[in-house]
Amino acid sequence: MPQPITRPPGPKGRHLLRSPLLGGAGPLINLPRMAHTYGDISFWQFLYVSSYFFAHPNQVESVLVTNHRSFIKGIGTRANPELFGNGLLTSEGEFWLRQRRLSQPAFHRTRIVSYADIMACEAERMLNGWRDGEELDIHREMMRTTLAIATRTLFGVDLGPQMPVIAEALDAFIRQNAGVSVWQLFLKLPTLKRRRYLRGVRALDEIVYGIIHARRASDMGNDLLSDLLRAQDTDGSAMTDQQLRDEVMTMLLAGHETTALALSWAWFLLASHPDAQEKLHHEVDQVLAGRLPTAADAALLPFTNNVVKESIRLYPPAWIITRMASEQVEIGGYVVPAGSNIIVSPWVTHRDGRFFPQPEQFRPERWSADREQATPKFAYFPFGGGPRICIGNSFALMEAAILLAAVAQRFQIDLVPEQTIEPFASITLRPRSGVRVRLRQR
Repeated sequence: MPQPITRPPGPKGRHLLRSPLLGGAGPLINLPRMAHTYGDISFWQFLYVSSYFFAHPNQVESVLVTNHRSFIKGIGTRANPELFGNGLLTSEGEFWLRQRRLSQPAFHRTRIVSYADIMACEAERMLNGWRDGEELDIHREMMRTTLAIATRTLFGVDLGPQMPVIAEALDAFIRQNAGVSVWQLFLKLPTLKRRRYLRGVRALDEIVYGIIHARRASDMGNDLLSDLLRAQDTDGSAMTDQQLRDEVMTMLLAGHETTALALSWAWFLLASHPDAQEKLHHEVDQVLAGRLPTAADAALLPFTNNVVKESIRLYPPAWIITRMASEQVEIGGYVVPAGSNIIVSPWVTHRDGRFFPQPEQFRPERWSADREQATPKFAYFPFGGGPRICIGNSFALMEAAILLAAVAQRFQIDLVPEQTIEPFASITLRPRSGVRVRLRQR
């Protein structure tokens, strides 16, 4: 039997000294170009690291599900230990499995549904501050509101004056990862960005440890932190303060950043497609009749949910997923040696015309039940997949639907003209300069 070829096609010669993840064009252009030029599987060498890029859903499933035990988290994910520590995002093996097992009950559907009132309350607080004809950056508004929701669902309290400290620290984390390579992050050069980031981590530690210590000394509440404090493994052991801190840090970032980005891009797309926004208004008017949305409304707002799905298809907040091969493994007929860097990208696969006709177009109707069922598995994977699928995906989808519906029944969103709105690939996929809109009260 012939042996599998060990190296897929990829850039040659002088291009070997350049990674598609770097360079002036940026990965949002370079990665699709790689897939177009070399096919579903491509390879490049950058410095001493061999990278394999898999673009087809079958290969994505191989990486995230079928052969998941052959991989650990990629170097990019592990480049910020000061913030994430050894939480669910970065931990491996038996320790990760234990933490996942302890954390899972906090994300049971009944617990997620119980947070819907907080989501609606914070949406109303935001909307009460908006005025007809006002211009604002809706990305900033979504970030502020989803952070308020994340802290209230995590800690059970409104942190008030501590909120700007948390927001600034998390923003410093995103900025220190923007426009730099993982090698620069691992070198830990004392740049201004890095110093600001480390100050932010220290400020976050002070707040989070303070809340953990206070909660241990008092009665438990109806929040995620209390769930994590109550959680016990099969041997009766519970999380230490350090483990609680690491999980809280992960949930703080993932619990607000990704949803805020999904909503920011959704409003950009809706404002760019008035017919879709009108259809959204009609649905929320019919279902809600002026009241705030609830968890039960999620199933009654199919178009709203389809807008969310289509927005994160076109602009997936987690635009790239990386792994490192911990052992030799075969994928797609190629041998991938241990130590290789593995890349799959929702940004690329979600825009593949083989799986999504007219892939660059915003078409929420493509997520009708029959069409969604016909979509190949892992052609769409905004939350990853397999055992390490995002633990908060149901939370994020419900939150996005509630906030989208709450805004749509009160305001029409129009783009401010003469602005350039483009995605910027950092840890997440942010609008580079925000999304300026004009509000029109309905």
